Amino acid sequence: MSLDIASIVPSTRDFLQAIATRRKRLALVPLVQGADDASALAQAGVDAFAVLVPNEGMRAVSASIGSLPLISLTPIATELDALTARAAGADAVVVGADSDSWDAIAKHARTTRMVALATVSDRASAELCAKVMARGAYLPVETIAEMRPLLSVLGSVRVLAHLPSADETMLRALRGMVDAVIVESDLYLSTSFESLREELEA
Repeated sequence: MSLDIASIVPSTRDFLQAIATRRKRLALVPLVQGADDASALAQAGVDAFAVLVPNEGMRAVSASIGSLPLISLTPIATELDALTARAAGADAVVVGADSDSWDAIAKHARTTRMVALATVSDRASAELCAKVMARGAYLPVETIAEMRPLLSVLGSVRVLAHLPSADETMLRALRGMVDAVIVESDLYLSTSFESLREELEA
């Protein structure tokens, strides 16, 4: 994807607000690959989206979802990474919480009004997330059991969880534990997704 820095405009879509559930409900954030799926889900009432890589496909997704926010799940480490994510339409990005340069990297995101979520995968990164007062945390973990001790450290930080094998049973268990969870195509393309979303987001 070519990067025209002069054409980059600040984000006006608030990802953290879209997942602000106070853990009383669970926001489902589809990890989409194409604009068609994103557009259909947006029309169905989904509030926020995720894309793996900032590229032309992500730019198309961003354009298709109107005023709804989008997070890029490729970690940023430099100003160029942040600008690339924003140019592709990201409103939020993830930053490695084990980095000594958290403040500097998060500042790169904030210059274009993106929100930076700290990546939390162990106790040390959870403690760093709390120390730097990150506004949000991204938890790419395998199991709910792995997540529990991290949540006790994070306190009231808004949490976006990403469990690769999450199914409907696991999502129901996550309600009340985290604010939002990434859902993949096997779930959001299923015939039961709309009723599941209504159940968990009510």
